[in-house]
Formats: sequence, structure tokens, C-alpha cells
Amino acid sequence: MKYFFLLLLLFSQYCRADCNQESDQCAIVGEWNFAVSVGAGVYTNPLNGGDNTPLILIPEISYYGEKIFFENNTLGYTLFNGQQLVVSTIIQLNHEKAYFTRWHPQNIFLDSSAPSNIVDKDEVDNAEGNNDNDSIIPEITIDDVSSKRWAVDSGIQLNWFIDSSTDVEVQILHDINNVYNGFNGQFQLNRMLRFEQLPNTRMSYSFGTNVNSKNLVDYFYGVPPAQAQNKTQAYQGKLSINPYFRLALVHQISADWSAKFNVKRVFLDSNMTDSPLVKDNHINTIFAGVTYDF
Repeated sequence: MKYFFLLLLLFSQYCRADCNQESDQCAIVGEWNFAVSVGAGVYTNPLNGGDNTPLILIPEISYYGEKIFFENNTLGYTLFNGQQLVVSTIIQLNHEKAYFTRWHPQNIFLDSSAPSNIVDKDEVDNAEGNNDNDSIIPEITIDDVSSKRWAVDSGIQLNWFIDSSTDVEVQILHDINNVYNGFNGQFQLNRMLRFEQLPNTRMSYSFGTNVNSKNLVDYFYGVPPAQAQNKTQAYQGKLSINPYFRLALVHQISADWSAKFNVKRVFLDSNMTDSPLVKDNHINTIFAGVTYDF
């Protein structure tokens, strides 16, 4: 159940429905939609000591009513529904906590690697030769900082449908359970393409950016002096702007089955990567498989 929930949360921000006003892919109003994707993929974790999430079995759940909608991790209510502009209020779990969650599914095997806090042998030899063991500073991992709470974000979502294949989505959210006492936002441009030579295939791509407030970055990625192993490891978070791109290919095999390929990369800016908790300057998500729509 923990694995199911984590996949639902992580993949919800990555595998949105490719739906537009004139598309036959839009969901029927008033009906629940269930789908399961099976394949191979990974969602990388940029933190020291954090586990990458293998993507093997991915659930998708959605409901679209006249006003209320639910999509994996997001519950929303439509305030205004115009021909090209839709304004909604939404509530959803913040996904940052997922990077601090350890889990070990028994039936999935990953290539093992050396622990991140082991110092290279050459570095040890050099340090011993210089009689300067203080220069070897262990890395800060997710086990070295205080546990993080799940934050619940709520705010406004705007969807502007420029034409039948292009739309813009904007979110401005604030946590409502006083976990990090800050905001986060998203701007995303989506474009869907179809091919005359491949009538059952469509491609969509997105360019966007995530904006995280100073308080959010400081709560999840800051290192207080009391938890730092060295004074140089103390870090106070700053506002971060993280651009990303996404590409998705879908081939409809039958009414219920489709083949999918998805890839997404998020580029972390220096206000996040300067944290001693963060080991990578990007987050990758990749998945290839088949989907069955119930």
C-alpha cells in the first residue's frame, strides 16, 4: 500500500491526461476512470541517502464532474469554466516529502552501489599523508536531518486553452497545515501533436518551471547548525526556480490498451543544489510500458 501511494503521488505530477477541448481523449463527465500502466522506468532521488523509485506498476485514478474533479493526487473545484479559460481551486499533497521516504519493495532488485557517505580510497590516502583527517567531512544524508512532515497545499489553478492542441497551466499554492509556511507555484506550456501517417499515435511535450519559496526550500533542504556535522554544512534555504521539460508518446493499440513512453527532466537551480543534502542538479523520470484503461 505504501508503494502504491508513493507511485500515485510521484507520477501524478508527471503523467497528466493529454486532454483538450476538442479531443476525443477527454474523460466522460460524471464517471470515475481507472487505469494501470505496467512497464519499466525510474524516478530519481536527488538527495544523499535517498532511494530512486522504480516505476513498474503505476495506478491512475481520475474523476471529472460538472464542478468537482479528482486526478490522482489533486482534488479540485471549478470556479469558472469559460470557452478558453478555466479557473479552479485545488488541494493536493506536496511531493517534496517523498524524497525523504525510504521504502524497499521485496520483489524489485536494483543494482547496488557503494554508500554515498564512503570516502574514496585515494582521498583517504591523501588525507593520511597530510595528517589532516579533519578535511574528511562525511556527507549529510536524509538520516542526519530531522524527519519531514507531509504538507498539504491549496490554491488556484488556471488553465488557458489557446487552441485545440495548446494550453497553459498556472498554479499558485500555499501549504494549509503549517508545515513549511510558504508557497509554491508552477507554470507549464503543453502542446499535443498528431501524425497523419500514424493515426493512432500522438505526441505531447511540455515546458515549464516550478517555483519554491524560501520557507519551502529551507524546511525540506535546509540544514540547521545543530544538525550539521561541520559549520560549513549549515545551510539556509532560498527561493528556487526549477525549469523542466516533458515528452510523452502514446500509441493506441485498441480501445482499452495503449503503449506509452514518457520522459521528464527537472533542472534544480543553485539555491537547492547548494544544500549539502542535495547530490544531483536534476531529477529524471522515465517510463516505457503499456496501459490498460478499465
